[in-house]
Amino acid sequence: MVAKTSSNKATKVRALLAGGLVLGVGAAFTLAAWTDNEWVFGNSGGDNGPGTLTYHMEQNTFSNTNGSGADAWSDKPNIPTVPSSATDGALTFGAISAALKPGDTAYAPMQLRAAAGSEALTATLAEAVKLGGNAVDTTTNSLALYNALTYRAVQGVNPANCAAGTLTGGTDIVGSAATSVPLTTVSATAISLPKGVDATTAGAAVNVCFAITLPSAVTDVTLQGKQTVPLWRFTSIVSS
Repeated sequence: MVAKTSSNKATKVRALLAGGLVLGVGAAFTLAAWTDNEWVFGNSGGDNGPGTLTYHMEQNTFSNTNGSGADAWSDKPNIPTVPSSATDGALTFGAISAALKPGDTAYAPMQLRAAAGSEALTATLAEAVKLGGNAVDTTTNSLALYNALTYRAVQGVNPANCAAGTLTGGTDIVGSAATSVPLTTVSATAISLPKGVDATTAGAAVNVCFAITLPSAVTDVTLQGKQTVPLWRFTSIVSS
């Protein structure tokens, strides 16, 4: 009987110890329930969290070579479909561009700007190709004529002065007054576009003048009666 009593006591001790372990867990949980927490969140000076600014470039071409008849400012991020009834994105070189002879130059003004709400941008003339590339060679999109033509692009020239005899001043983007370069020429020359004034007013426009030339040295009579469709792509990044 004594042995049995000792066994019962041992069982009770183990039960108490077990109860104590359970109680210990319960006590820890109860203390945690008294913890006081504080949460904070990321704010950017307003009611919202961190965000990004707007970087948005727009273009404007003109229906007349003197810069009048301005079309609406627009976005043309994709390669255009030509011919097209849309005039925005189409440079107007004037009647002479359809009847060039060696030594002639045709001029076309355009503009770039940072859109309303946009930060300041740095644009460059990043790509210069023929519509359809070398795979397309037709009377209305001649590869031979494209390769024969040269051009110059200047920023900071008033649209009305984007013409023979008046194209002075400004900053050359590609080529120069002395040297007209192949239509495939691109440029790293920066075109600085001021930031939008506010959410509804765009930044100041920057004028760009294109001048396409059929060099006087061109004697290939097979180029007569041909047309071609050059394309230029401007790209922009946020100004540093």
